[in-house]
Amino acid sequence: MYNLVHTRPLSLRLRPFDRTFDRAFDSLVDSFLSPSRLSQAAPAVASTWEDGALKLTVDLPGIPQEAVDVSVSGRALTISVKTERQSWQRTLSVGAGLDPEQVSAQYADGRLTVLVAPVPQAQPRRIEIETTKAPAIEAGETDQVDQVEQVEGGEADTSATS
Repeated sequence: MYNLVHTRPLSLRLRPFDRTFDRAFDSLVDSFLSPSRLSQAAPAVASTWEDGALKLTVDLPGIPQEAVDVSVSGRALTISVKTERQSWQRTLSVGAGLDPEQVSAQYADGRLTVLVAPVPQAQPRRIEIETTKAPAIEAGETDQVDQVEQVEGGEADTSATS
């Protein structure tokens, strides 16, 4: 009978890893974790809600306050950092429930905190009703009333008024 599956004994010769592979692997890992590569990474922006306001927190250790910029243009909030070694920018859209005119920022000990206040809720208010001494009938309607009174008084007015 014939075998449908033909097997050969697998002879693997596994060499123990030599030092050249270790050095190549170490240099690959070092290239990903080098300080120059890590400095290019953008910092994380954490966001939380406090009393209806949006609070953004960015940790920027070792970056001077002069290198940090926060700006608002329309409904876009931009946080940027520019130093000799690093340039970073993040733009966020301010939602309809937040007021882009009410943005404040604080920078202390390498931590930037940006607070975007909510849009104030419209408060109910009472509207005063004014009374005026002006006639209730407009000037155009007064001419027609005068014409009707003249006709009823016995005088027929056939002139056209405009």
